[in-house]
This record gives sequence, structure tokens and C-alpha cells, in this order.
Amino acid sequence: MINNNKQVTAGNLSYWKIFRLTFVVFSLYLLRDAFYRWDGFKYHSTFSEFIPSVSLVMILWSILAAFTALLIWILLRSFEWFCKRMGWNINLEFLLVFIGIFSLFVIVALIGKGMITKSGLALLSKLIIFLSLFLIAIFLTWRFRHNFDIVHERITPLVLLFGILAIVSIPIVGYHTWLKQTNNFLSQRVSQSSIADVKRPDIIMVSFDALTARDMSVYGYNRLTTPFINEWSKTASLFTRLESASNWTSSTAASMMTGKRVWTHRMFQGDSKLFKSDTESLPLTLKNNGYYNMAFVVNGYASVKRLGVANGFDIIPRNTELAESRTLIGIRFGSLDVILSRLFGDKIKSYSWIIFPDFILGKLLREIFLYPSVMTQTEAPPESAFKYFLKTIDNGVPGPFFAWIHVLPPHDPYLPDETYMGMFNSSPKLRSFDKQMEEEVEAHTIKNNEDWGIYRARYDEFIRFCDKQFEDFIKEIRKREQLKDAIVILTADHGESFEHGYFTHNTNHHYEQVTNIPLIIEEPDRNVRVIINDLIEQIDVPPTILSLANIPVPSWMEGRSLLPLMRGEQLPSKYVYSMSFQKNPSTGGQITKGTIAVWEDDYKLIYYLDENKSLLFNLKDDPGELKNLFNEKKDIGQQLLSLIQNNLKKANERISKGD
Repeated sequence: MINNNKQVTAGNLSYWKIFRLTFVVFSLYLLRDAFYRWDGFKYHSTFSEFIPSVSLVMILWSILAAFTALLIWILLRSFEWFCKRMGWNINLEFLLVFIGIFSLFVIVALIGKGMITKSGLALLSKLIIFLSLFLIAIFLTWRFRHNFDIVHERITPLVLLFGILAIVSIPIVGYHTWLKQTNNFLSQRVSQSSIADVKRPDIIMVSFDALTARDMSVYGYNRLTTPFINEWSKTASLFTRLESASNWTSSTAASMMTGKRVWTHRMFQGDSKLFKSDTESLPLTLKNNGYYNMAFVVNGYASVKRLGVANGFDIIPRNTELAESRTLIGIRFGSLDVILSRLFGDKIKSYSWIIFPDFILGKLLREIFLYPSVMTQTEAPPESAFKYFLKTIDNGVPGPFFAWIHVLPPHDPYLPDETYMGMFNSSPKLRSFDKQMEEEVEAHTIKNNEDWGIYRARYDEFIRFCDKQFEDFIKEIRKREQLKDAIVILTADHGESFEHGYFTHNTNHHYEQVTNIPLIIEEPDRNVRVIINDLIEQIDVPPTILSLANIPVPSWMEGRSLLPLMRGEQLPSKYVYSMSFQKNPSTGGQITKGTIAVWEDDYKLIYYLDENKSLLFNLKDDPGELKNLFNEKKDIGQQLLSLIQNNLKKANERISKGD
């Protein structure tokens, strides 16, 4: 790179030449990534919906390429000036190519196994890898030193092709962002003249994300994780055997908003289209009976707009307005995501693709800004959503109203404030975001077996934090005269696992740690606790809300009202289901992959479609689900397996017919 005979200055190596190279490299990466995205996108959306997403990323990525090229050009000019001051002759084009090759090698390593920057290799090994890449980059630069001009000539067609794509992307994004008509979600309420004489209570449903009943002291857990909820529920109906409709947020949220099982509403992935969402939903049914509906949903995967039920709500603040961003990038609600959400969130699917954790920019931003920082408290404390709701109420809303408040904790990362961190385990380990994320691996397990207990303690501490935040919320409700007669429902979307060798929830497993969730309903006229041990499912919650509101339950809801149980009456036993189908197309294809669980009294069968594998447990004798009885209790196992297979066949037939 040092040349005593010839000096190539930054003036010869123009910004345009640098931009051409940078733009082509960026575009090639985007082209490769687009094929990867489409492979998953096609499971839930059409190609016409994919085009605006690609176009938006193309525009943003091209702008970033221009800024990157400018930065490189400025650095080279500065380096040229320095070399002149030192009396050195440097071939800047050689230097540029070397930097490009070396950077490409480093990026490939980062995209691969993360060996360079993550734990797993000794420092000496990392240094050897860096040195090897450095020497290879020097060799390749020297080897092709006479072909640089040819390279610039050969990439001209690519520059033209990608340039045309970038220019065409502008009107596509503009049309979908500013010209295309969108639904007016804040539509007027229906007239209440025909129902003026029917008493309808205000209803507030608070759902915590990833809250398992198995770690709540109100349900008998050995740690005092929910002291306030213990007291609060003494004048409420407490259900002990509620099973979630699935093991992750979008599917369970869809069931909470429709009263339908997953194979019926077909919200298999986060961007799926909820079947008949425009006509069959809980909020729309409430709205058609005079309710004013509000959704304060922090987790974007439960967004009512993502679910397709926004036409039933009157107030829908963005999830980014319900959280606090303490870092530049943030875990889920950073500054960039806020901007992109406000500009494109309602118009373009996967609007934040460019900062996804599996996109190179997202990886680099997290490496630069997130991992070095020490985030020790959650960005989305429940109080943020609670305060937003209370502020809305104080500003005045019509009655009766239904409010759904879905908060992110105790979803990982488990970061309560310092008052609760260490309450159940005094270890200094796993007390910040970066430390907790370091331990996670792809298979939803934990690298260090000794840390399983610490992780669960951090989760339990987070639940204790949620309990206090819920206590403060209830106190604020009781201060307000207009809320004194409101019905308050506490539940969750799904649970969280620290057992059976896997961590968190979004896997192919449906053990009780993930499916058994809380349901507590407080009515203003109750003064004693009613404990209900009947086996129920998440799709029973929407019909129960309608019954509490004196509204008939529509026939398309698959759940049933639990109000008779709350009034001391009996309901016939029934089969209860939970299922996950993320690997299946949600638009027209058959369900062939995933997991389905079914309960009958004390027995539970988990069936893995991919493996044709069945697990049968007696939950009364084996609450930890440790002994598989499928071969011992063949009659019960085959009965439940046949039940799953027959109902799955019917579901696939409905999908084929478009019903």
C-alpha cells in the first residue's frame, strides 16, 4: 500500500467511486437478506405486501450507504492530509480495497457464529482469527492490485440496477405511507338508544406478558412473589386451572380478542392475518353494544392493529408511547424504532426490518450501543401503561368502557428496579440486560447449568415488582369515583419455563409452566373469595367478559362463559386445548407442523406433529410432568390422540374450504 513512485490521492479516489462500491456491497447484502425474509414472510402475507417492506428498507439502506461512503471519503481525505504532513506516499485505493475486504471478513464472522465479539473463544484465539483475516486481506489486495479499474467498470450494471430499484422504491413507499387509504379505527360508537336500559359495567382487563401461575404465591408458590395479589384476590373469583391457547403472544392475544382457538383464528405468526378479524372479535362485539374500547398494549406482538381488531377500539396509543427508552437503541422501544413506528408502523409490514436483531445493522447497533451499556431496569415498567390509562380516564371517556392493558413484564429480560433485584437470590450475577443476554443460546436453554436457579430468582423478583406496580394501580383506581364500580380482570397471555431443560416460552413445548396462567376477576359487589378449580381455557375469557357486560355470547366464539362458575353453579366438563403452529402457512396451507396439547380432567396429552410423538401425564399425581404414561395408559393416550387428530383434520378441512 506504500508506493514510492505513484501517489493516488483522495481527490483521484472520488466520493462517487467510493459510493458506487459501498452502494453495490450494501445492495447485494440486502438482496440476499430479502430472499431470506421472503422465505418466512410468505407464510403469513402476500408478495404485494412484501414489496413495500423491501422498498422501505431499500430506501433507508441506500441512504445509509451514502452516509457510510461519505464517512469513508472524509476519513481517507484526513488520512491523506496526515500522510502528506508525514511525507508518506500512500495508495489510497489499495487502502480502500484492503479495508473493504477486511471489513467483509469481519462482517461474515459476525453474521456466522459470533466468534469475534461474543463469549465462547479465548482472547488468544480471537486475536489469532483477527490476525489471520488481516493477513488474508493484505494478500488479496496485493493479488488483485492491477484489477481495480476493471472492478469499477464491471459493477456499473449493478449500480444502474440497484439505483433504479432505489428510485422505484420511493413512490411505492410514498403511496403506502401517505396516499393509500387506511381504515379509520377511531370510528363513532353505535347508538345506545336501544340498550339504554341495560346495565353495563366498566371492565378493565390487565394481562401480564409471560406470567405463569406456577410462580405466583397466590397459587401456592413457595416464594412470596404476589403479596398484594394474595390480599386483593380475597374478594375476587380466582381460577386455578386456566390453560393458555398457545405458548406465545400473538396467538394467545388473538384468542383473548376472539374467543377462538389457534387453528380457528389462524394467527400462527406475528404477522399472520387473523381470520374474520374485521367482523368477529370481542372488542367489535362490545362496541356494537355501546362500549367505548381502549387498548394499551406494550408488546407489539399483541398490538390490536397487528391482530386486525383495531376497528373495535376507540383509543389505541402506540406501544412506543407506553414504555421508557433508557438506551440509544433500546431493547424493543429504542429511538429508531419510535421514529419508524410513527412514520410507517400502520402502513407497512415489517417496517422496522432494517433494525431487526438478525439484520446486519441491528447486529452492529446492538454491539456498539447496547451490549457495552449496563441496563439494570426494564424499559417498559407496567406503571407506564397504567399511568397512560389513568391519564386517559382523567381526561374523560364515555361509559361504559372496556380497557385492555397488556404490559410487558415479567417477560425477559428480567429487570425489576433495585428494590427487588436480589430479593430471592443475592448473587451478583445476571443483574443487567447484557449479562442475562450473554447466557442465552438458540435452543432456549442456558449455557451455565448453575445459572438456572439465578434466572428463575430474577424472574420471581420481576413478578414481585409487577405485584407492587399492580398494587399502586389498584390504589389509583380506588381513588377515582368513576372507577369504583369497574370490574378488574387479571390474567396473562402465556407462562414462562425454567423446567424440562428449556428456558422462556416460545418453543415447541406446552408444559404447565408455560400454559397454566392466572385468571382473577374482581367485581365491586363481592366480599369473599371464590376459588374455582374447574379446568378452563383462555378462549373462555372473552365470553365471560360479554356475560359480565350483559351481552349475549355470539355463536362464532368457541369458548363459553365462566359466569355460572363464579356464581357457584356447575358447568359440564370439556376438553381444553393449547397449540402452536408457527412453522405452518397461515394463508390457505394445511397444518402439518407444530404442537397440540389437550386436557381431560387430570390427564394431559402433548402431541408433537413433526415427530409424531406423544407425552401423556396425570397432572394430579405428577404435577411436574416428569413421567410419560403414554405406553402405560394406552387407552387414555389413544383416546386423546385420536381427539387431537380428528379435530385437526376438521380444522384443515375448514382451512381448505376457506371457512
